[in-house]
Amino acid sequence: MLSNKINSINPSLTLELSAKINKLKKEGIKVYNFTVGEPDFKTPRYIIDKTLEYLDNGIVRYTDTSGIPDLREEISLKLNKCNHIKCDKDSIVVSTGAKQAIVNSLFALTNPNDEVLIPSPYWLSYPEMCKLTDCKPVILPYNENFKVDVDILNQYKNSNTKCLILNNPSNPTGVIYSEEELLSIGNWAVKNNVYIISDEIYERLSYDKEFISIGSLSDEINEITITINGFSKAYAMTGFRLGYSCSTKEVSKLIKRLQGHITSNANTLSQIAGLTALKDESDEVEKMIGEFKSRRDYIVSKLDEFDIEYIYPAGAFYIFIKIDQFYNSTINNSLELCNELLSKYNVAFVPGIVFGDDKYIRMSYATSIEDIKQGLENLKNFIVDQKI
Repeated sequence: MLSNKINSINPSLTLELSAKINKLKKEGIKVYNFTVGEPDFKTPRYIIDKTLEYLDNGIVRYTDTSGIPDLREEISLKLNKCNHIKCDKDSIVVSTGAKQAIVNSLFALTNPNDEVLIPSPYWLSYPEMCKLTDCKPVILPYNENFKVDVDILNQYKNSNTKCLILNNPSNPTGVIYSEEELLSIGNWAVKNNVYIISDEIYERLSYDKEFISIGSLSDEINEITITINGFSKAYAMTGFRLGYSCSTKEVSKLIKRLQGHITSNANTLSQIAGLTALKDESDEVEKMIGEFKSRRDYIVSKLDEFDIEYIYPAGAFYIFIKIDQFYNSTINNSLELCNELLSKYNVAFVPGIVFGDDKYIRMSYATSIEDIKQGLENLKNFIVDQKI
């Protein structure tokens, strides 16, 4: 008898879609793939060069479980200076990606049957992470701005509520919370003794206004906030698998204890790469961010031209497109619509049901502008065909 817990974890609903994409590619068919959740840029050269230097010198030993002290110091300096979060290096635990940092945090904060509030639409791994840690995911609806607010939180909070996962900027919508919205949520969490896991992995990809970390808004809010971040999105370092958490020393001590029995330290070379990314940042990073903004602007202009609804993405590199108006006798949900777009129009999107909202599909613009232009033209053809 294998594990009941792992068997209860939902497999990805996009596996079937991925198999079809690969099949079409093997047949020599060009697929305009907007499902990818990683930058299409190369890791900046200055990061690669420094990592190779350490590899050539054989500096690939174990590190402290919580990470190389210099890296943790650099992260804390970054959080203090750029995010205005009060912390020091002992607040930081470096992990194998932001994913592990979130799971570590859930293990450290929750007990069996504690409830974790997850605003929808949500990143698909959050509910499954809760199941792994024996707590209960509670999915929240969104307000007219596609965000969670205190009125919604009050409706769903009870004596078992332990924490709130806040993804800002959001995957899949790209929405960003304002200072006023964050302060309201943070004060509510303090008042109700609810922890906040603030997933800020897309913070650098904020296009229209300055990003604000919820942990920066007051000492009381910072005390109950675990800030999650990493290097994958801003520095095109997805394969390095490097993330971190910032929390009180009490929480970070538990996270370190847990991690010591699972992965020990994050990959040493990845930590060197992360340290280099922060200390010696080049203009390559800002150029990449500028290119994402340019792509975003082009896509929203075309969707406006197509007269199709979407959630305006102020950050990240996704756009959530409303498609339920195209449901009919043969297309009943977002997965079937994505299959239709792929099989007949050679464009691949992620169905919104994966993120808890079946009325939408997610488009990633982490791909070339040439592919974006042609892919949107194919989407337009689909829209026109539905009106015939």
